[in-house]
Amino acid sequence: MLASALAALIMLGFSASPARAHLGSTKYLYVEVPASTGATASEPAPTLQVMASIETVDVAMQLGLGEEAPVGAVLQRHDQIAAWLLGGVTLRRGGVVCPGQVGAPRETARDQRSFIDVDLTFRCATPAGEGDLVLRDDTVFPDDRQHEALVYVGGGRESATVLRAGHRELVLTGPPPATWELGGAFLWEGMLHFALGYDHVLFLLSLLLGVGLLRHPSGEARAPVGPSEVKAPSPHRALLAQLAWLVTAFTVGHSVTLALAALEVVVLPSQPVEVAIAASIVAVAVHTALAPQRRGGLPLVAGGFGLIHGFGFSSVLRELGLPAGDTVLALVAFNVGIELAQLAFVALVLGPLLRLGRTPWYEPVVVRGGSVVIALMASYWVVERVLG
Repeated sequence: MLASALAALIMLGFSASPARAHLGSTKYLYVEVPASTGATASEPAPTLQVMASIETVDVAMQLGLGEEAPVGAVLQRHDQIAAWLLGGVTLRRGGVVCPGQVGAPRETARDQRSFIDVDLTFRCATPAGEGDLVLRDDTVFPDDRQHEALVYVGGGRESATVLRAGHRELVLTGPPPATWELGGAFLWEGMLHFALGYDHVLFLLSLLLGVGLLRHPSGEARAPVGPSEVKAPSPHRALLAQLAWLVTAFTVGHSVTLALAALEVVVLPSQPVEVAIAASIVAVAVHTALAPQRRGGLPLVAGGFGLIHGFGFSSVLRELGLPAGDTVLALVAFNVGIELAQLAFVALVLGPLLRLGRTPWYEPVVVRGGSVVIALMASYWVVERVLG
């Protein structure tokens, strides 16, 4: 089971591009909701503005131009872009689709990547009493199941929401979300961010691969090898102590930089951060492959590299934007979500690792061999992210 999960994770990692290995392709939708969203016989229907910012490569692929198409060739397809967006980004009230218009596309740069920005204008003639305004996004999702749309809503109902393949609609009218709903949303985002961040998952896995070496196949405790290790009276205590130190150190490390980056106290460019995250996986995997029983210093390594991973964790949180009135709640909920997903992952792999630890081929095949494969995949990410 563990081998199958590791193989699937590795295939996902090699098939993902450097920009998409961590978050998948991303678009941004900026929605300006007018103060009055109703329309009566004596009142003209208000217009609703949506600015869509989509990665140029995604637009090019949707138009059949190929991912290497130059930006100029993409921008020349104004009519095709308009038809594609109006067919995929829709606004409706009471089941009635509001007609829309599309402005001229233009290029912009975001985080060292090329994006196409397009303004959409919708006018709903349906009276407000006949239903809520509902925004739906069906663009890119059919071709990229990991795609995310970050939706920012302004105009008196400021909020930020992430749309994904299984949740592509957002209600734009009605009361703002309650405190518990806001906390739950950021908690869920934190869990998803860890679960979908293959590099974070692989880093933690590379730290955990050798836990089965704490016991002999007979169940007796192994003699400690590292100078800082103290022989535990039982394999269970040794195991629990090491897991506690590893998880705690990684948690403390990334929690510090996550908060600093999310609050914009320290903000680093994403490319060097992503390169450093991949390099941290290489470093831990190489160490485990060469000296799997020397685990005494791994908690310090986990804490140090956790500082780097925290900047990566903060990327989605910064893009979502911390709500002005609930900054602490959102930050804490997001971090708790990461920790819950992290603990769930540890619980998922711990049992199989301990069972495999009783076999004679655990160290040469699972620990050393698995670490070599992880190191190769992370090295591929380093090269791709440097070149990208």
